[in-house]
Amino acid sequence: MEIKYTPHAVERMMQRNISPKEVELLLSKPDGTIQQSMDKFIYFKKIKGRVDNALAAVTVKVESNCFEVITVMVNFEVPQ
Repeated sequence: MEIKYTPHAVERMMQRNISPKEVELLLSKPDGTIQQSMDKFIYFKKIKGRVDNALAAVTVKVESNCFEVITVMVNFEVPQ
């Protein structure tokens, strides 16, 4: 799987201490996904060892095995 990051996503990863390895785990084995629009999805996952609730990444799937990460979040709560 190829992952591309926007400058905004990289900035947020640094601010929120989220590693590329965690993003890769999040995208490859999410706890769930939420479709935001035709091409945007939120992937979320509770990651062992993190105390800030679930991580989430807003992505655009640009090709069958390539994601572009737009932003990443912590303390993500799944809408009911």
